Amino acid sequence: MIIPDDIPPEGHDELLTVEDWLRFNPPPKRKHWLRDRLRMVRFLRSPAGETMLSGKEKAFSKAIVASVAFNRPDMIEWQVHLVRRHLAENDGYVVFDNSSRDEARQAIRDLCRRLEVPYVGLPRNKMYVSASHGLALNWIARNFVAAFRPLLFGFIDHDIFPTGAFSVREKLQGKLLYGRKRTDTPTPGGWFLWPGFCFFDGSVSPRRLDFSPSYRFHMDSGGGNWPKFYRSCEPEKVRFAEKRWLRFGDGRDEFNDYFMFIDGWLHAGNASHWRKPQVDRREQLIALLRKAGGPDQPAVEVALL
Repeated sequence: MIIPDDIPPEGHDELLTVEDWLRFNPPPKRKHWLRDRLRMVRFLRSPAGETMLSGKEKAFSKAIVASVAFNRPDMIEWQVHLVRRHLAENDGYVVFDNSSRDEARQAIRDLCRRLEVPYVGLPRNKMYVSASHGLALNWIARNFVAAFRPLLFGFIDHDIFPTGAFSVREKLQGKLLYGRKRTDTPTPGGWFLWPGFCFFDGSVSPRRLDFSPSYRFHMDSGGGNWPKFYRSCEPEKVRFAEKRWLRFGDGRDEFNDYFMFIDGWLHAGNASHWRKPQVDRREQLIALLRKAGGPDQPAVEVALL
């Protein structure tokens, strides 16, 4: 049974000490710093492996909603359907493939070709977890968004789905930033937008943004924007999304017992298996996706979640 729950999971977005943060997010080893910097520079300068824009380039001057795929064609197929059904800016939706497995890239590419969804295969990414995701977003911002100069742009994870009518433009009205606020950092007063659900007015330069984790300020991917932009942004120019929880388990673990709703978007979480799944949540997720999917929903099963 899935029920709304106003009590958040244990430890969610709690303020961490510096020691706790470093225990969960060890910084790169000093001897690997130069190697990683060279990898990042090389990645950002590399062209896309493959680009299929399905003739929708004209729409990108109005909006770009970049979804970062990672090894889960099942997530992307459901997301494509629900974005087309519910998102006002669906013409600006683009799948950017950061998958590490060749068979997943082929499946996602073939899916986008069949559904006529704009697809960009990112260069091979040799970074890991948060650093990999942040680097992928930086490539998208600098090499794709900057080229089209849209009126608004944003980024979503592959395992987040709109479940009702939604307009990014309405949420950004009069604002520069909109998204899910994260405060799980020991930096006093620090916050950053979770890069799995964040949007920007087109007046924000995409080249100014940095979605890398910040080890100086002890923030996860997206935290690199804190010193560069978020810290100096006027509060009245920011809109934070409202979080709600749906509990289906008996415990208080974020990944085993809950799904999150972010202004009506369902976030499954951990679809990339960055942590080993402890509970099979497919039945609960499929029930929620089918409820939002309507009569023409795809007949696609979901792999272990």
